[in-house]
Amino acid sequence: MQTLRIGIVGLGGICRERHIPGLRRIPGVEIAAVCNSTRASSQRAAHEFDVPIVCDRWEDLVAQDDIDAVLIGTWPYMHRPISVAALQAGKHVFCQARMAMNYAEAREMYEAARSSGRVAMVCPVPFGLTKDSTMERYLKSGRLGELRLVRVQSMSNVFVDPATPMTWRKDHRLSGLNMLTLGMYVELIHRWFGRTRTVSAMMQTFVPDRVDTAGERVQVRIPDQILLNTVLENGTPVQYVISAAVHHGHDQIEIYGSKWTLQYEVKEDVLYGAAPGQAMGSATLDADNEYDAENWRVERDFIDAIREGREYHPNFADGMKYMQVIEAAYDSAREGRTIQLD
Repeated sequence: MQTLRIGIVGLGGICRERHIPGLRRIPGVEIAAVCNSTRASSQRAAHEFDVPIVCDRWEDLVAQDDIDAVLIGTWPYMHRPISVAALQAGKHVFCQARMAMNYAEAREMYEAARSSGRVAMVCPVPFGLTKDSTMERYLKSGRLGELRLVRVQSMSNVFVDPATPMTWRKDHRLSGLNMLTLGMYVELIHRWFGRTRTVSAMMQTFVPDRVDTAGERVQVRIPDQILLNTVLENGTPVQYVISAAVHHGHDQIEIYGSKWTLQYEVKEDVLYGAAPGQAMGSATLDADNEYDAENWRVERDFIDAIREGREYHPNFADGMKYMQVIEAAYDSAREGRTIQLD
């Protein structure tokens, strides 16, 4: 078995907690190079994980002839330049979510991936992975009947307090148009039910400026709350209520069919179901849904796609599609109209 050599740009929390342990469980995979934002940070990471090569610039890591794939663990503002350069250098790419700052960047990344013929994968959202095949069975078997409505609710109090600092997820300079958990849930809805056709949105920002990590007061451009009405390509309406400025909320997906209703409690990772006149009970899951979400297999999916040509998701086309929905939500809220997607 030929050894696959991986270079990591941005070896931070998610790489430490998830990706490095996942890669180390796969035979014939070597973490060969690292580049963080500073030399000192890179050296600490290299020492911690016994990585032989430390690069001062991500461009130097991408240019390494003996690096087969690049794992990008940075914030979204660096995803496009690193991905495009790595693909053009003939490397496979695994990119941390969200895919890009905006739809134009995502499209450029997708075009680079298509031209290169290399594997280009976006880190998937962990929500719902243990329910994928069960959801597919419910839809294909007709048990739900006609799919009438899907409602997504994601609520927290993260930014209720005006004194809460602006994290990188709230900073448009680092995250672009990505807002709260919307992109995560659009990805999940696309995975279960298909792509989005139309978007109509309203957004609210309750605290106009916050203090960033450098202690500077910065205008908030990423909203605190999004109300989004969409229609999928199959005609199903999907409503999103996303807020980080309320108390007592939680994350839930409700799926209403003409014959059955499903309710997915995200934090508990439990799917409930009921026929008309019945109380909600735990849904019967497929054996295929024995997926260990605590030890997800995204790294193995990436390596298998490289070695064996296996199908993988989300790829850069999937990421481009959810970035298109995010940007359309901004356009709709600003222009006060429904956006029809290509």
